[in-house]
Amino acid sequence: MTRCWRWAMPVVIAVSILGAGMSAFGQIHERIYPAPTAPLSLSGLPEGAAFITVTTADDLSLKGIEVAPRPGKPTFLIFHGNGSAASRSVVWLAPLVAEGYGVVAAEYREYSGNPGRASEKGLAADADAFYARARQTAGAGKLIVVGHSLGGGVAFGLAGRQTLDALVTIGTFSSLPAMAPAFARPLLIDRYDNKAAVAKLDEPYFLVHGDADPVVPFVQGETLRAAAVAAHRPGAMFVVQRGGHGPNSATLATILTTVAAKVEAGGDTAPVALPANVTLTPF
Repeated sequence: MTRCWRWAMPVVIAVSILGAGMSAFGQIHERIYPAPTAPLSLSGLPEGAAFITVTTADDLSLKGIEVAPRPGKPTFLIFHGNGSAASRSVVWLAPLVAEGYGVVAAEYREYSGNPGRASEKGLAADADAFYARARQTAGAGKLIVVGHSLGGGVAFGLAGRQTLDALVTIGTFSSLPAMAPAFARPLLIDRYDNKAAVAKLDEPYFLVHGDADPVVPFVQGETLRAAAVAAHRPGAMFVVQRGGHGPNSATLATILTTVAAKVEAGGDTAPVALPANVTLTPF
């Protein structure tokens, strides 16, 4: 679902690249935001998927994709990882679409033919615009925000500015500096301080992480869990045993269905029926 944080370049190679005249900030930008250039397509997406266009506070028109919910069903607003696209988000959530859940798949500036240049500040404006659209799409139903990897950082930022019915992060890091090599940290403009954001949440928080994640190590998820416990946040952690950087569609659908049931029940009273390789631990 994402290429995410492949910071494998050693310092010697980095110095050689910079010595050849390439911008350090440009190199870092490309690693954080390896934006796909192919325009979004509806090919292969579930029936009912349609393009939407939102306008950001800084006057960018961004294209995304949505599927309207059936009456009474919640809607998921999803922010994808740094190397993915909105169309892949809809494919990932296709089992939920089949069950009548709504999906609004946000697409960022600079991604998939959208104008602008990606940044933490810019993606925050994008998130606000797609949130407004998702609230309209959800109508009287619940709106649950989902962020995968980098998208988890976008979702955390949104939660600090808007009112969500619940927040779900998948394979998300504690902060961007925590994922970067030491030589790159002083050059980071974007921070995505997700650990600090946990204490400020005022909605239920659900954290999903594979214990064999090769991209964002499991310890990063454990750091977010510890922050949620310390802050007495309502919610829980779903651990996918032997899981990678994101569960498959069927497993994710079961997890998100469980989250939706808990949100609609107003707490932990909803029944839980998870796959054998998924464990649930309340905060």
